[in-house]
Amino acid sequence: MPELKRKRSPAFPSSDDDSHNGSGESSAHDSESDEVDITASLAGKSKRQRTTEQDNDDIDDETYIRQSLAKQNMKQGMEMLKKVKGRTKLAKGEVGGGSFQSMGLNPALLRALTLRGYRVPTPIQRLAIPALLASPPQDLVGMARTGSGKTFAYMIPLLQHLGGRHSTTFGTRGLILVPSRELALQVLKAGKEIARGWQKNSSTHIGDGEPSDATNTESLRWGLIIGGESLDEQFEMISNNPDIIIATPGRLLHLAVEMNLDLKSVQYVVYDEADRLFEMGFETALQEIIHRLPATRQSSLFSATLPKTLVEFAKAGLQNPKLVRLDAESKISSDLQMAFFSVKEVEKDASLLILLRDVIGVPLGEAQVDPKSSKNKIESLPHQTLIFAATKHHVEYLYNLLMTVGYAVSHVYGALDQTARTEQMDRFRQGLTSILVVTDVAARGIDIPVLENVINYDFPHGARVFVHRVGRTARAGRKGWAWSFVSSSELPHLLDLQLFLGRPLVNTMAEGPQHYTENLAIGAFERDRLDDQLEGLRAYDEKNNALETLRAVMQKGHKLYERTQGKASQASHNRAKLMMKDVKWSLAGSGFDPIVHAVLRKPSGNNSSAEDDHARRALLQVVSSFSPSETVFEIGNRGKTANAGLMKDRRKALAKIRRTRPSAELIQQAVIDDTASDLEVLELGQGSVEVTSEPATYQDPEFYMSHYQKDAMTDKGYSLKDGATFAEQARGATFGLNGDEALTGRQRHGSQLTWDKKKKKFTQGAGEGADNVKMVKTESGARLPASYRSGRFDEWKSKLHVNLPRVGETELPGRRSQSQQHRNGRFNHTRTDAAKPLDKLSKDYERKQRTQQKRSQAAGIEAEPKNGKSKGRYGSKSMGRVKTELKSVEQIRKSRETKEKRRAKNARPSRHKGKR
Repeated sequence: MPELKRKRSPAFPSSDDDSHNGSGESSAHDSESDEVDITASLAGKSKRQRTTEQDNDDIDDETYIRQSLAKQNMKQGMEMLKKVKGRTKLAKGEVGGGSFQSMGLNPALLRALTLRGYRVPTPIQRLAIPALLASPPQDLVGMARTGSGKTFAYMIPLLQHLGGRHSTTFGTRGLILVPSRELALQVLKAGKEIARGWQKNSSTHIGDGEPSDATNTESLRWGLIIGGESLDEQFEMISNNPDIIIATPGRLLHLAVEMNLDLKSVQYVVYDEADRLFEMGFETALQEIIHRLPATRQSSLFSATLPKTLVEFAKAGLQNPKLVRLDAESKISSDLQMAFFSVKEVEKDASLLILLRDVIGVPLGEAQVDPKSSKNKIESLPHQTLIFAATKHHVEYLYNLLMTVGYAVSHVYGALDQTARTEQMDRFRQGLTSILVVTDVAARGIDIPVLENVINYDFPHGARVFVHRVGRTARAGRKGWAWSFVSSSELPHLLDLQLFLGRPLVNTMAEGPQHYTENLAIGAFERDRLDDQLEGLRAYDEKNNALETLRAVMQKGHKLYERTQGKASQASHNRAKLMMKDVKWSLAGSGFDPIVHAVLRKPSGNNSSAEDDHARRALLQVVSSFSPSETVFEIGNRGKTANAGLMKDRRKALAKIRRTRPSAELIQQAVIDDTASDLEVLELGQGSVEVTSEPATYQDPEFYMSHYQKDAMTDKGYSLKDGATFAEQARGATFGLNGDEALTGRQRHGSQLTWDKKKKKFTQGAGEGADNVKMVKTESGARLPASYRSGRFDEWKSKLHVNLPRVGETELPGRRSQSQQHRNGRFNHTRTDAAKPLDKLSKDYERKQRTQQKRSQAAGIEAEPKNGKSKGRYGSKSMGRVKTELKSVEQIRKSRETKEKRRAKNARPSRHKGKR
């Protein structure tokens, strides 16, 4: 029915003639404003609603539909929350601005989040989810500290975009790339938790009410592509048309090349732990995968450590991305307490055992059955601890050492079999073991809820690695401890970490947990405990003969490991040398009596122990600084001899050096403070020394401009090139203008000779070959071309007689994986092969044949034999024509003669007489 409108006459007609002689435009405007929408008035719509509808006419249809669905979802989400909680009033934060309900999420997705305890979004989720759901789609780069909910920050928008339903069109719609296998399994588990229960006809959730009459569509199909798994199973998974694929770059590239996989259907790409993905190890594989993706995709990068500049992620193909950086100042959790121990390299084993036994209190033995449980439930071990080591050789040695001591230990490293890795990780998650020894393969994204302690057996060479390691504990508001061993060679990396975190480094502290979160406390173990534990290690070597061999292998591997790691800054190296020579620090290996760490001291009511320790240190300092008034050249020669004059001049020179040394050290500390602009006070001992603007420092704070940019050390720590100095970065950014006169870069690269371990000779270039084929490193360590195909997929297709459809076509009907054929513990047979033919020599052949004929006649099938003749037991022959088995007299005589001849022939003597 068309809208009926009428004109409203003016209530007070104007007598002014100018009002009637106005412009035509104003007259038209006045006439339009006087029109009354009768249909809207009868419907009860207010003027504000009519104005909103008129404004919506200017918006395109897609945006209007999206906004309408968001408003509908917000309204239905409010009703759903009230129904789930059973009350009309909801708590603050669950509804309104900044809540999941205000983001316009599907009510089914909102219900899944609510039932699993996710009621209030975290800061990264509050900023990332609306940006990823905005129209038009926008790329996003998100950074937040570990344990802040980054997985759901990209998983919720992905499920919202896909609608929670499976698409019958062939082609993957979502792709999530992760650096490790354990992280891929964790992301898959988190995604399936909140994706359950979607229905076809409405936005309700399974269990809300009565089922609808319409048939439900299939829920989202997930695919996991990681190394160490069977290729045939992954071929089967791809043929089942998964909607979302969670993969590691190496195996995904292998499948893409082997299957000639088309990824043009991917709409959303997520790079989880993006800084690790874009490092050198995944560069070739990731670049090949990105070339296969469409240009219209929506990309999102997430990590806990991302630099301000996105130049290092230019290869991801971001288009006008939105940068969300949270916790850039704190960098680590405020609930994390840290302690650093200065130890010698040869005493790390003894220090580890003291820390586990006396400080953390890890129990010995395996997990026991809970006596209070009626179902024989195994009681989880307390004080679960994660130990990070440098290489797999360190992991193997520490695993055998701790097992010899009596701890329940699990271990994981990259070269371990995937089945063993999964089993070891599951045992630690279930609480069957109390210690997990790992390399940096478990430093990314792994969430272990009950983890309380993290130990850095080998200090990480880079601030980013430290942040990810200690981020395994103190997650989601829980408390946690991070213990780190620092040797003299690792001290410069600790100083770089201090500049990155912007926290003071101290060796004496007041009591209180807040001091361990605000400061970097360093100290040493007690000498008596270390000596006793070193004696105990010899007993463990006698108990386990393999420990000595594993220790030697570990030491050789550690030397190779240090060659490949980044170097600390020169300022940190210089400062480390000063600290090793300073008696105020008294670090392990410096020759002074080390200061015992504050966390190792037992709390007492009086301060007698602290006073005794201070007096002992003062006495040692006086003894070490004692210098006699006379030397051996002056004894007995107090006159003006040549030796006495020589020593007098020498004392004057030394006194002059002592007077100038403090200013030189102050200048050095000022340079360090200029490098780290965040630090205003540098800790040089038990107290603190402020770097003031004295004439000796040559720096006037009003006119001095540093050549380091602000937060330079923070950006260096976040950078993907840890340890690269300014000179190295500048050398890589230079542009040469003498390319015409000299050789080109490709010719110089091709003329270089490198040693090929496999070929045992020098080869030109990096092994790409004459056709410049890019090489990738496989799981076994071999280098193969990125386009190498083994033919496994062709064999699988010919074996199962399967041809995959193209992207955009309808998926194959009835394609189900082998895991989906098992229901309720039974295997569902789906094959319909024909029955085997009847055995004619069987005694019940005629009965089975008659039964088979009756079934065929009942089904309307006439079983007529060929040539119109029925075939019985003896074929088409009758009983009278069957060959008899009775022999005649001639046949019997002939058979007897033949038998006699054979017997006589076998009885002949041998031709070779005398030989046996």
